[in-house]
Amino acid sequence: MMRALVWMGFAALFCGAAFGQAGNATPAFEIADVHTSPKSASLNMRGGVIRGGRFEVRNATMLNLIAVAYGMDSDKIRGGPSWLDVERFDIIAKAPAATKQDEAKQMLQTLLAERFQLVVKKDTKPMPGFALTVGKGKPKLKESAGTGAPGCEGVPQQNSQPDAPNYNVVQCHNLTMERFSLEVRDMANSYLPNAVVDQTGLKGTYDFELKWTGRNLLARQGTDAITIFDAVDKQLGLKLEARALPMDVLRVESVNQKPTENAPGVTTKLPPPPPAEFEVADIKPSRRTRDKTHRSRTGA
Repeated sequence: MMRALVWMGFAALFCGAAFGQAGNATPAFEIADVHTSPKSASLNMRGGVIRGGRFEVRNATMLNLIAVAYGMDSDKIRGGPSWLDVERFDIIAKAPAATKQDEAKQMLQTLLAERFQLVVKKDTKPMPGFALTVGKGKPKLKESAGTGAPGCEGVPQQNSQPDAPNYNVVQCHNLTMERFSLEVRDMANSYLPNAVVDQTGLKGTYDFELKWTGRNLLARQGTDAITIFDAVDKQLGLKLEARALPMDVLRVESVNQKPTENAPGVTTKLPPPPPAEFEVADIKPSRRTRDKTHRSRTGA
């Protein structure tokens, strides 16, 4: 009887440990086809998203793959062998149909560790960047009501004069300063080649408009030109200053150039590609069609 109780105790302990490990299992694709990309003149990665349980990325360097997997700009990935940004790979993988993009990134991390023996280490390193700070006066920002999707939209200009100054104009809604620091770099990357870090200390969400001159038009517009730095200063009451800032980086400790072999028959077990679709579309009758329709209705 005592032996039976002891055995049952060990069994319960073992099962509890097993379930604990299963609950903390690293997310992973069910199956994946990993191979070197065919030779191509293109230097652009394609894909990197999951749709209908199929994750696909093509013509990607290892640097691209690490950047996608860890959601980090490639300039913040340091170390590694010289081929990191040269050799290119295709990955097609299967995951549960309800898998979200963030989960797919974690699965890609697992794949890179298992198939390429990738080992990375998180670190912090001073790097060139831009600090977004509050200016000398009060910020010229309107507090948002907190409704609607956060983001910035371009505002088209209607210049009546052909030689009128040409500006980039955006209206931003429900935006935190942390989000704006990311948006402004995307909008004005010719001025801001390095990361922008929010150091304003402002915690709310705001509505505002921003107008500036594209860097390639500065000389042409002369005194009418507005740099992104002047725009942020005078229109928002904030500052963009070039500084060496502590940045989170990934250091590549080790990685294999050749992935491990695919499982037999892997290509037959992958989900088919989803149907092609546009991200956005504007459909309207052409001018010729409208004119023809108008004439048929009026008898003209």
